Amino acid sequence: MDGERLKYWLALRRIIGREKVMAPPELKALLDAVEDARDLFEGRCYGPGERGGMDRSFEVIAEKAMDFSEWDRIEKELELVEGHGVRLVTFKDGDYPERLREIYDPPLVLYAKGGFYDEDSPIAAVVGTRRATHYGLSMAEAIGRGLAEAGVVVVSGLARGCDTAAHRGALKAAGRKTVAVLGTGIDVVYPKENRRLYDEIAERGLILSEFPMSTPPLAMNFPVRNRIISGLSMGVVVVEAPLRSGAVMTARLALEEGREVFALPGRAGAKTSGGTNRLIKNGAVLVEGVDDILDVLCPGRNLHTTSNDRSCGTAKERPSGVEGLVIGLLDEGPLHIDDITEKSGLSVREVSALLLSMELKGLVEQRPGKLFTRKH
Repeated sequence: MDGERLKYWLALRRIIGREKVMAPPELKALLDAVEDARDLFEGRCYGPGERGGMDRSFEVIAEKAMDFSEWDRIEKELELVEGHGVRLVTFKDGDYPERLREIYDPPLVLYAKGGFYDEDSPIAAVVGTRRATHYGLSMAEAIGRGLAEAGVVVVSGLARGCDTAAHRGALKAAGRKTVAVLGTGIDVVYPKENRRLYDEIAERGLILSEFPMSTPPLAMNFPVRNRIISGLSMGVVVVEAPLRSGAVMTARLALEEGREVFALPGRAGAKTSGGTNRLIKNGAVLVEGVDDILDVLCPGRNLHTTSNDRSCGTAKERPSGVEGLVIGLLDEGPLHIDDITEKSGLSVREVSALLLSMELKGLVEQRPGKLFTRKH
């Protein structure tokens, strides 16, 4: 870790947050004017009169940088970063996510644990309410897994409910990555019951935060966090959400940044579906299965053409495990859900969740009377 260089970025972030005299477009112009944050603290920057109407705010930041004295605080932050095995990625670094760099208000510094994904990979956010129904949890997990199996990086916020289900679904796709964007310091796991999930994502995916180490789960931080979730993504999938919710806010941010918005329809009148149904009314792509997302995000990317399951990757192999078991049962023709339960030896709940997941992936199709058939 290049602590000597990074300390100037942490100091600049502190100045920008405290002074609040520079709008995001002006901050981007400021960063264009310097090679690195250190230049500001050592006086290597454009002088007054050379940046048009931005002169005064530019001067204030340059003056504050030259007079900055809170270096002890910055050094303690760097010690915490190193002690927790965290990596700092600045706006000027080559591995700073390009899509995030393009949003109106990109973070100056990202705290990261895990490995960054390939920038050429399609990436989608899957979000929803913390108070999800069984339907919402099942759909979030199935969509997370289906997208990941198609080669899409799944982004969410590690919150209870739909976010957690989406991450878990993505991790069930072997070798695929998921990104968790936190509304806390990167060393703070919230909610606490997601510790194991946090650790698995850090090992197989990526954890990101823009907040200083040890920042607690303050309510005001989560709406700020949402712009990173949408900013990283090509599109945002809202699984289940009330009208007033962080998930709907994330979708609105996505629209402002020119991203696609997808929503799953819910039961009319249900509070948990008010937000998704409204998004669909306002033009969001209605999602009945993973194909609806892939057709928009991955048009023409080696789409699998021998089945209704569309992927951004290579041709699909026959499913294994319990999915393969069900496919084998359906090879001989349509079966009622009760027959599948009896023949598979699984519980009713397991079969219901499994068939929902397989339907979203385009592996099976439900016909009237709870008959299921294999899709070819």
